[in-house]
Amino acid sequence: MAIIGIDIGGTNFRIGLVDADGAVSAFYKVPISRVFVTQDPLADLAGYLKAYSEGKTVDAVAIGFPATLDAGRQTVLQAPNIAFMENLPVVDVLTKALGVPVFIERDVTFALVYDCEKYGIDKEGIVCGFYFGTGMGNAIAVGGKPLIGKNGTAGELGHIPADGNALQCGCGNTGCLETLAGGKYLAHLCETVYTQTHISDIFTKHGSEPLLLQFVDRLAMAVATEVNILDPHGVLIGGGVPAMADFPREYLEQRILARTRKPLPADSLHVIFAEDEPEKSVAGAAIYVRNAMYPV
Repeated sequence: MAIIGIDIGGTNFRIGLVDADGAVSAFYKVPISRVFVTQDPLADLAGYLKAYSEGKTVDAVAIGFPATLDAGRQTVLQAPNIAFMENLPVVDVLTKALGVPVFIERDVTFALVYDCEKYGIDKEGIVCGFYFGTGMGNAIAVGGKPLIGKNGTAGELGHIPADGNALQCGCGNTGCLETLAGGKYLAHLCETVYTQTHISDIFTKHGSEPLLLQFVDRLAMAVATEVNILDPHGVLIGGGVPAMADFPREYLEQRILARTRKPLPADSLHVIFAEDEPEKSVAGAAIYVRNAMYPV
């Protein structure tokens, strides 16, 4: 069974063809601006996929969006970091355009599915995945299944309110934690404070300074909040931010532990830093589809 896996991030578009053994071929990573070029994102996506599929045998397509989706996983409701993605009937349009089953999920769910398999995490319990990139991605699995919620919007950790924060978030609210603890905030610091530093060097040059330590502590507060509420069996941390050069992983783990309830779940807390593999969510998309089509 050959599956096209797609990971649409806040910055980049990743696509690959995943075979029955999980091997990824024809993998491409391009800026999302190369894919979405008109005012009709679904037409752009359908056209890109038709061109990509030419000459390939494809049994299904799975697309991960950095967005909230409806509970039935048919429609993209809103993508806070991508302005043109709102109320898109993705499954209906693309199934008709491509002639194969189309699955959609949050991009971080595909990452969590992949990491649970790679790191051998028990699917029977609660697993929390934190993927810090452009925004604060968060996925939760319970008994091996993604936690979706009543409206399909469970796991929006980046949109918990931060006291005293007056910044406007892409979701429409004011004061979301993501505005102070996502990759966009690091870019903002480079534009306003560290003007001579490229974002890729921000932790190398300024990682011990108060602004960056505060940034990392905010990530820790988010993780500890969810850990204290859910008491998970597994905690995974990944994404582009923790993968940056000289990112203080040890300090982040210390701050998570400091903010986690004592004695439990703190005493049994085990954090796994997941490798930031370019093809992760593409491969995870295929695992997700196989689990959906052939549940154990």
